Amino acid sequence: MNEDVFAGQWKQMRGELKTWWGRLADDDFDKIGGQKDKLIGLVQERYGYTRGDAEEEVERRFKEYSSKMSGGMARMAAKAQELGATATSKANEAATAVGEKMGSLAGVIREKAPREGTIATTATTVADGLESASSYLQEKKFEHLAKDLTGLVRSYPIPSLLVGFGLGYLLARRPK
Repeated sequence: MNEDVFAGQWKQMRGELKTWWGRLADDDFDKIGGQKDKLIGLVQERYGYTRGDAEEEVERRFKEYSSKMSGGMARMAAKAQELGATATSKANEAATAVGEKMGSLAGVIREKAPREGTIATTATTVADGLESASSYLQEKKFEHLAKDLTGLVRSYPIPSLLVGFGLGYLLARRPK
């Protein structure tokens, strides 16, 4: 463990150091203050080691500590990846379900709409839009939806912001 890493992790390591070297007092740890050379010197003094033995002891303990910490980080990363995969799977299922509902709504609109006139034209346009959105949601995976949405927001930032504010306002005002 290099000097910068040691100094950065000093506060977290202090408790572990006390368990390793019980002959060092709190005052000793205050004197060390995250400086590796001072720790080596005090270990050498309190335990009667040679300078080389004290350096080896400190390095061995730091390697144990580093592997212990990196093992914990690896477990946390694996858990985060697992949770991300689960969330993506649920989002894909939800997008497919919403797409199916939109498709059935488009069918209902086509059935109930009059056959001629302005209302018929509007109903057909709405049904076409719903069917298009339905097939998009059923075919695309969540990653594609997120990329498309990101692209849309980057292309139209102000309208996207206004839509976001509007949705936030509506959600805040809905009855609980």
